[in-house]
Amino acid sequence: MARNRISIPNVGEPEDGRVGSQCIKAGGQLFISGQIAYSDGVLIGPGDPLEQCRQCLINISDYVAAAGGNMDDVVSLNIFLSDIRFRDAAITARSEFFSDPGPSATVVGGVDFAFETLLVEISAVAVLG
Repeated sequence: MARNRISIPNVGEPEDGRVGSQCIKAGGQLFISGQIAYSDGVLIGPGDPLEQCRQCLINISDYVAAAGGNMDDVVSLNIFLSDIRFRDAAITARSEFFSDPGPSATVVGGVDFAFETLLVEISAVAVLG
């Protein structure tokens, strides 16, 4: 099965020789790695879990659109939070991006991210078409 890398301008790809991609399209499926709240190298919403959730979902939406889909194609999310008390922010952000029924979702709290300013990371799977 052919695999294609999907890129979006505001996130970019690793430039240090690492193998991998933020987003891979394989057949009609799209696999989006964990997105953090960065856009053009700037952290969006420092200290604000709702704004960070929104930016993660914006990045996911941009990847899905670049592959020719829309957010209704997203079937699964994995939401990682530095503090489980940010769960309500994740639920609020999800309701802004998905109509009912939304994608299945796993929420994990108590994650230690590489930087203290990171509060949220969200990965996704979409089935296009």
